[in-house]
Amino acid sequence: MDCSSFREALSARLDGEDEGLAPERVDRHLDGCASCRLWWERSTRLHRTMRLTEAPPVPDLSERIVTAAAPPRRERWAARVALAVVALAQSGLGVAQLLGVGAGHLAHSGQGAAHLGNESAAWNLAVGIGLLWASLRPASAGGQLPALTGFALVLAGVSAADLASGSVTTERVLTHGIMLAGLCLLFVVHRQSRTSGPAPTSESATPERVADDTARRLTLAHGRTAAPRDRLRRRPFARRRAA
Repeated sequence: MDCSSFREALSARLDGEDEGLAPERVDRHLDGCASCRLWWERSTRLHRTMRLTEAPPVPDLSERIVTAAAPPRRERWAARVALAVVALAQSGLGVAQLLGVGAGHLAHSGQGAAHLGNESAAWNLAVGIGLLWASLRPASAGGQLPALTGFALVLAGVSAADLASGSVTTERVLTHGIMLAGLCLLFVVHRQSRTSGPAPTSESATPERVADDTARRLTLAHGRTAAPRDRLRRRPFARRRAA
């Protein structure tokens, strides 16, 4: 039997487990084998050191972390449902234009009047689909705001000019109210989707302060002079050697 079997038995003896061999046989081998005796002395010393070494005290931060953590976000359905209704109305307007319902929406004169009407219908339908998607996926509402806001501003100026010149009726301009209502609801849904709950009332309970306090306590426990975040700012070893 080689030394590895006896060393396994000695390792089990250190851990208080069954050695698997007769203790007398292991002791006789230990007395006659200098290599195993040296291994046993080192293993015993290491085992004793590990048992005497205590882990540094770590504060219990459970309460502070729970206090700092934001509560689960509550779903707000009112604005999303209203946005879905407006989206369906806007989509219906686009479909009606494509089907030729409502001549007022196709009252273009000159060459390409039919194509301009189709473009307007396609745009109204696309806006409706976008609003409906935002009502289902509130996180996507912010991506539609710049385009719709710019369109609303330009449309407001053009509509005011057309009303002043008498080239468009008031009823025609009022149909844009559906898109404006959708834009307002889109902004509300976007704001609600970014809300993550009330902020912690105490500055000392914020996650950043909790992390800093933990790092400081661990630094004092280990007797080090530099915090863990300071050690991350040091240059790579190769550059320090080159310098």
